[in-house]
Amino acid sequence: MAKNMADKKKNTSQSEMVETRVRGSEKEQSKDAKSMARERDDRKERENRESKRRETKPSSTTPSRFRNNRIVRFVREAYHELRYKVTWPTFQEARNMTLVVIALSVAVGLLLGAADFGLFKLFQLVSSR
Repeated sequence: MAKNMADKKKNTSQSEMVETRVRGSEKEQSKDAKSMARERDDRKERENRESKRRETKPSSTTPSRFRNNRIVRFVREAYHELRYKVTWPTFQEARNMTLVVIALSVAVGLLLGAADFGLFKLFQLVSSR
């Protein structure tokens, strides 16, 4: 009888492990499905926004001759690119990069200054004879 109970426990624990694995894979699949659905929705939303932009007609206050001007078009495209396509660094990243640039500039300046001083002393030594 004890052997039967041990076998039942063993079978139960094995079935629980299988169920846990199945549930884990179901969770992963549901996460993948959710992320795919979210990406699809985002893509549709972007497409809708872009189509709305294309469909909008110029306002009557902006003459079309200025909108089609090459300079105005360049400025508008540059603004759009800077606003929506460029990934700007955070304040901390910008500060750290600035400090690195300053440190490297000082190091190169010191190196060039030392080379200049050494070459000047060499020139003085050679020209004094």
